[in-house]
Amino acid sequence: MENKAHKEKVCQEHDCAEQWQELTSEARDQCASFIYCPFCANEMITRCSACGEGIHDTGFNFCPYCGSGFEE
Repeated sequence: MENKAHKEKVCQEHDCAEQWQELTSEARDQCASFIYCPFCANEMITRCSACGEGIHDTGFNFCPYCGSGFEE
């Protein structure tokens, strides 16, 4: 059975994690287009939800690190 994952935009700054968790899932979805974190102004990255590795080409259909297929 194929693993399914999704691409998620996240801040790499550990101190922001708690603030991001306090947001509703709807608010986090709206933040998906952000380039910079609204809490620390660091550049956001796209990562695989299954393994947590950064994905540099957002056009990938599968994670190059864990092989999970991305949901559309």
